[in-house]
Amino acid sequence: MEIYERIYKARTDAKMTQGQLADAVGKTRAAVAQWESGIVRPRHATLIAIAKATGVSERWIVSGVTENQTGLMVVGEVAGGLWREASLEFEAFGAPVAPDPNYPPMAQRLYRVRGNSVNKVVTDGEFIHCVDVAESGVFPEDGDLVVVARSEHGLTEYTAKRLHTQDGRKVLRPESFDPNWQEDIEIIGTDGTDIRITDIVIAKWSPINRGRRL
Repeated sequence: MEIYERIYKARTDAKMTQGQLADAVGKTRAAVAQWESGIVRPRHATLIAIAKATGVSERWIVSGVTENQTGLMVVGEVAGGLWREASLEFEAFGAPVAPDPNYPPMAQRLYRVRGNSVNKVVTDGEFIHCVDVAESGVFPEDGDLVVVARSEHGLTEYTAKRLHTQDGRKVLRPESFDPNWQEDIEIIGTDGTDIRITDIVIAKWSPINRGRRL
């Protein structure tokens, strides 16, 4: 469930109109409508105010993680070259991975890796432990492995790249042995696409599938 869906659910479950929620958090009804449509993402302080006004937990409204849930949420997949409808819903699920104490817990999440677009670091089926840039206030630096969203005509690709600063330009470089994924991408798209860094990768998690023994 995306953040705009959680805002809508919190408001409707509390039996509040958009106008009532707007009054409760000191914003306009138009602002609430933009949040719920996904056009605008509220600031962290506003999300906390929404949680208090609607009676939901701050942790849930910010990250989708419930209070009684341990570990982090797997919120999506990264797979180079795979374009998807932006509205395609990924069924998020919890994983037994503890938050890193060096970053805000509610800004941390996991992505499952599909394919070999980042196989120098993480292989197919493994998970990357990430910090949400918007929620954490932590900004990517030269050399960081980052999750990148690249959008065009309503389709979005999420993949992981290495961030490099080159001649004053920010370049996203593949971390793959596959010759199909060797092209650098400039952070400012020149081909009509919207490119943005959503997360900083801080670790990886590799679960081991264990068959049941009798």
